[in-house]
Amino acid sequence: SPMSTLKVDTIQGKTTAGTVAMPSGSVIQVQRGEYRTYSNTTSTSYVASGLSVNITPKFTSSSILVRVIINGSYINSNAKHSSFALYRASSNIATLSTSGGYVADFSDEPSYGTYSNVYEHIDSPSSTSQQTYALYMATSGGTLFLNNYNVGSTSSLTTITAVEISQ
Repeated sequence: SPMSTLKVDTIQGKTTAGTVAMPSGSVIQVQRGEYRTYSNTTSTSYVASGLSVNITPKFTSSSILVRVIINGSYINSNAKHSSFALYRASSNIATLSTSGGYVADFSDEPSYGTYSNVYEHIDSPSSTSQQTYALYMATSGGTLFLNNYNVGSTSSLTTITAVEISQ
């Protein structure tokens, strides 16, 4: 059968622009947050790291894929561990990792005890209100550092990306 071609400049919903049904799995929007500040905590309970992103879903049925890239995570106490969590508003929705550790002799460890990690979480807020996703951090002892690499005057870059995906 012959191929058909539909050429348009804009697709709008019959009543409002946000009512067009997209195929399942389509990316609706992407929002990104950055945090470059060299920071630390000694808290054994989760505290805000300073990294967050806001996204306002267009559909209540959407899923939000949240990706966090942590750079320069370092803990200065032997046999202690870092922990990171993803919060939506003031609620812990996912423990991302407990990792890290102290390295006293840099010659024994090429990473110098500083870690980079990537985490992903899929959330379903079931809302079209603005959602705030934030990285929280805690330590089992000692001091946990974030964005520990520093070349010149620029610290490491830790990012959070929120992707709305139609369902």
